[in-house]
Amino acid sequence: MATVTLNSAGVGGTQSGTVTTAGGSGGGIIMVTNDSDATVTFDVATAGSTVLSNQVVAAKDYKIVSGLNNGAQTLTSVSTSHGTSAQNAEVIYVTLVT
Repeated sequence: MATVTLNSAGVGGTQSGTVTTAGGSGGGIIMVTNDSDATVTFDVATAGSTVLSNQVVAAKDYKIVSGLNNGAQTLTSVSTSHGTSAQNAEVIYVTLVT
């Protein structure tokens, strides 16, 4: 499992930990769990290259992201629509499915 922690501006920092899919070409699946109190927008990068943009997961919800190729999966450009000090240190979790 990997995590991205939000700061008080509602922006996520660098992902901590790695999630590497090996489900075959287009067979990789991850689950993104938003433990924050705000909807989060993010991009998914495989081996450093953005493959999905503007993905959304609601507050206290999760999203299954599928169709990823083999490789290290990283959330990038993680942000909420607005930042508050209450969001500081809230966490987004990335879990390998396949």
